[in-house]
Amino acid sequence: MCYAISRLNASRVTILIITIYAVFLLFTYNRNLYEIRSQRKDIVSYLNHKEIKYILQWTRRFSAPFDFMGEGNSAFIKNKCKHTNCFVTDDSEYFNEQTDFDAIAFNGRDVIHLWPFQFPAKRSPKQKYIFGAMESPDNFPACDKSLDGFFNWTWTYKLDSDFRWGYITVYDLNGTAVGPKIDMAWPKLNPITEDLKVKLTSKSKAAAWLVSHCGTKSGREHFVEELQKELVGYGWTLDIYGKCGPLSCQKSGNHSCFKTIENDYYFYLSFENSFSEDYVTEKLLTALNNYAVPIVFGAADYTR
Repeated sequence: MCYAISRLNASRVTILIITIYAVFLLFTYNRNLYEIRSQRKDIVSYLNHKEIKYILQWTRRFSAPFDFMGEGNSAFIKNKCKHTNCFVTDDSEYFNEQTDFDAIAFNGRDVIHLWPFQFPAKRSPKQKYIFGAMESPDNFPACDKSLDGFFNWTWTYKLDSDFRWGYITVYDLNGTAVGPKIDMAWPKLNPITEDLKVKLTSKSKAAAWLVSHCGTKSGREHFVEELQKELVGYGWTLDIYGKCGPLSCQKSGNHSCFKTIENDYYFYLSFENSFSEDYVTEKLLTALNNYAVPIVFGAADYTR
């Protein structure tokens, strides 16, 4: 009996020793981690010989446009940005204090779903809070009173954003970006070539539309129904490809959707799914890049 009790006590002592050792290791780890976090800015600045600007992605990083930001400064280098001394992370514990970040970015798709306690607990006056969005506010409205005066900068498709995320960039023939912008002045355009004229005259069909989102806030589908009826009277059709129509085409190759537009159609429906100022997506490029005239449906000033 005494031997059994002795063994039991020995087991308890062993467990106690292991627990104390585990607590010691955890304490040491946390202390070292604290030291690493507290010295990160100084170490990186010393190694790079320049001041690094740290950007924290507060909301999920794998949702556009945040997924274009990359990790660290990879996206800034890849896109040949003027400034590459920016460091992006979604690790809110990268520093000991979240106030050590130079900027905190919030995705417009997600910020409307956050409860008050899910926002940063502290805010430094030197920090910039950035609202980033690529979607129309008609679909993702950020209209809560708690957000009034909350953001310092905007990063959206709007032409008056502090810095712009754009679906489309207009370049001149020298490769210089010239638009779109509020006071857009179109440069002199070269006349089309004889080869392009031949290409255009070889087309034989009226209009096409590639679409997968059938019910929209803009109501574009109702306009399409009326357009189809009107074209019938002239012996023409509006061919609809994708989930919302009877036709289908390949994603790549000589018989791809884009190649079909390039070879066959005079017009293409560049219809947005919602209305918002300056909201023009890649749907416009589907027409322009494939030698079709875009028929536009949106709230933007398309002359820009």
